[in-house]
Amino acid sequence: MRTVTAAAVAPTVASLAGCRDPETAPVTIAAGTEYGTYAVFAGLLADQLRAVSPGLEPTVVATEGSLDNVRLLRDGEAALGLALEDGLDRIVADMPEADRPLALARIYENYLHLLVTDDSPIREVDDLRGRRVVLGAAGSGAAVTAVVLLEAAGLRTRDLTVSHTGLAAGLDRLLEDEVDAVFWSGGIPTPTISKAGQRRPLRMIDLGALAAPMSRQSGYRYSTRKVPPVDYGPRSGGTTIGVPNLLLARRDLPHRVAREIVDVMVSRADLLIPDFVRGLQYLEPATMIQTGRIPLHPGALSAYRALHG
Repeated sequence: MRTVTAAAVAPTVASLAGCRDPETAPVTIAAGTEYGTYAVFAGLLADQLRAVSPGLEPTVVATEGSLDNVRLLRDGEAALGLALEDGLDRIVADMPEADRPLALARIYENYLHLLVTDDSPIREVDDLRGRRVVLGAAGSGAAVTAVVLLEAAGLRTRDLTVSHTGLAAGLDRLLEDEVDAVFWSGGIPTPTISKAGQRRPLRMIDLGALAAPMSRQSGYRYSTRKVPPVDYGPRSGGTTIGVPNLLLARRDLPHRVAREIVDVMVSRADLLIPDFVRGLQYLEPATMIQTGRIPLHPGALSAYRALHG
């Protein structure tokens, strides 16, 4: 996969209404960086859609993350996109209602990572003051969440030397001592982080105590999540910030297509969980419908009602 801009993605959503065969529908899925859970999930979903719904023609494109994905949906260059829930209110606030995406499902829980080398003197967020910090890719939800966390901890971006880059590049810079810390939001474990830790041990900073001040700061209800056992986790277990991610769709996605996608996610949920988070993440209708302030697409809503009343 590759990183793309809105102008580069094809086919467009407009082709949904005018495809050559009315029984087929190209479905472009705006995922995330090729190193993250978003991209892996999107690839698994595309595989299952091809297997179960031959009328759908899914294409997965790599992006910088949540902000990029919502822009692609807005501009009609993607039919589906993944995004962290916490920043969506701000992202869509200035969009005309007709351009605001709807939700097909709540997918997985993302865990906010603040990564340092294991020998770093950084032990808590306040230790970032005056340090060189990668906030994540410029178009990522991690960058949005990281700013909220810093402000809740009494820091501003001007208190740091901030840069934006993707996970792999950020980890390379961390291992070479070019930066002091890297933010990332994704599943635990993230294989790219584990692999980097083989070159030089890494450590997550415990962030869970900041969930309440982050909620007061932003108006979004952040959750404290226990970090599952992982080689780069905080010492003695530890906690971090959990944020759900949503599978979004354009409002003009045909109802039939939305229903088919939900049917596949429900009936083949076990095949949509990446191996590296199996046992830690789940797809279940009871949580899939919990999409917060983003309404469900009417086609998705009818699918859930048909499945579970």
